[in-house]
Amino acid sequence: MNILKGSALLVIDLQDGNDEDDIPVMEGSSTYQNAPKIISFFREHDLPVIQIREVHRADHVDFGRELDGTEGLHCLEGTRSVEYHPLTKPEGKDYLVSKRRYSAFIGTDLDILLRGLKAEYLYLIGGLTDVCVHFTAVDAHQYDYHFYVVSDCVTGSTWKAHNYSLKNMKYLQRDSNITTADILEGEVIDANTRK
Repeated sequence: MNILKGSALLVIDLQDGNDEDDIPVMEGSSTYQNAPKIISFFREHDLPVIQIREVHRADHVDFGRELDGTEGLHCLEGTRSVEYHPLTKPEGKDYLVSKRRYSAFIGTDLDILLRGLKAEYLYLIGGLTDVCVHFTAVDAHQYDYHFYVVSDCVTGSTWKAHNYSLKNMKYLQRDSNITTADILEGEVIDANTRK
């Protein structure tokens, strides 16, 4: 698979203390094995890496309806769970975006940043497949970005939810489900020279 110039990597919620939070997570994910490789690929090819994390105020005032579902309190300011994971933490020219909702587009400057970077193609890794990755992909689609979800570098709440979410995102953009190998074996080319 060729990676087009005008691509950006969205690293979604790969945070250090997620295991401390009251959120269900599927077992056996390869996200933390694959994420450092993908992040390195984008950095080596001078493509933007955007590190996104979820952060909530300690007094819970910004949770809104988020606690109405399965999730308990999570990602509170001042806790380890808002720190970037050591294996995937920001470096050098990475861009940082903090969010208070599932979608990385809601209440943030992500769209302004992507337009400034002239990014049209978004690659999504991180978690949860069926929550923050999914809602970010849906909003990317509605903002007219092309998106690709690296299926072996996202983690869902359960395997069933993970797989259904990947299927749903593929419904929106038929070529959106890719793998780590698709990226690492690809070349970065100019969109005008693609075959």
